[in-house]
Amino acid sequence: MKKQVALSILALSLGLFPFQPTQAAWDPPTLSAVSNGLHAFWGGILTRLGIGYAYPMVYSHRNIELTPCGPSLLAHYCADSNTIHLNMVQMDKLVERVGDSAGFFALAHEYGHSVQKHLGILDKNLPIMVLELQADCLAGAFFAATDELGILEPGDVKEGAITAMMTGDYDYEHTVRPVV
Repeated sequence: MKKQVALSILALSLGLFPFQPTQAAWDPPTLSAVSNGLHAFWGGILTRLGIGYAYPMVYSHRNIELTPCGPSLLAHYCADSNTIHLNMVQMDKLVERVGDSAGFFALAHEYGHSVQKHLGILDKNLPIMVLELQADCLAGAFFAATDELGILEPGDVKEGAITAMMTGDYDYEHTVRPVV
C-alpha cells in the first residue's frame, strides 16, 4: 500500500482524483495514514447508511501488553472499549514474512470487527467462523476500494489473502468464542 492512502480515499469520497502515491513502509506514519483511510472509508459508508460510527482507537505496543480484552499477541479488537491493539514486534515479523500489505490487512480486518459492532453483528452471538470470515471480507472491501484508486502495488492483494490464511482462526469446531 502507499503512504497517501488516506488522502486518496478522502479525495475519492470528495469526487477528486487520487493523489500520486509514494512507496509504502510498515512504519508509524504509514500505519497512521492507513488508519485514517479506514476511518474515512468506513465512516463514509456507515454515515451514508445513517449509522453513527465512532472510530476505534488504535494502540500499538512493542511488547505483549495486557489490554482490556487480554494480551496483545498480534492484533485484536476490543468491542467494549472500541479499541484495536497491535503488537508491533509480531506485526513486523508478519510483514517481513509476507510483505507490507500483511500488516495493513491485519489492521483492516480489526477495523472490520469495529464495523460489525456498529452494525450490531457482534451482539448476535454468531459462530466465530462467521465473524472472522466477515471481518476478512470487510478488509477485502477496503483493499478493493484502494485497488480501484490505484493505491495498491502488484502483489498487495495476494499478501492480504496470505495474511488471512496465516492468521485466521481455523479450528472453529474447538474454539470458544474469543475476543475478536
